[in-house]
Amino acid sequence: MFQGPSARIRPFVIACKGCRQNIPAPIETMPDMWIVAECPVCGAKRRYLPAEIFMGRISHEVRMQPGARPSGGEPWER
Repeated sequence: MFQGPSARIRPFVIACKGCRQNIPAPIETMPDMWIVAECPVCGAKRRYLPAEIFMGRISHEVRMQPGARPSGGEPWER
């Protein structure tokens, strides 16, 4: 059966503490200590613990930011 595209699921996502939008975490593997990330929606730069990093989807507001790259490259996502 057809499951559809899953390109919007990112390996690591964090929920911004300022605007509560899911933003991509600036990491490639799970860190051992806190990280610093800047939200592209509200501009807040905050620290996040490894327990606050999860696998999930990026919020619509983040994907619609000017200059944002398509997440999967499929023509219907642009």
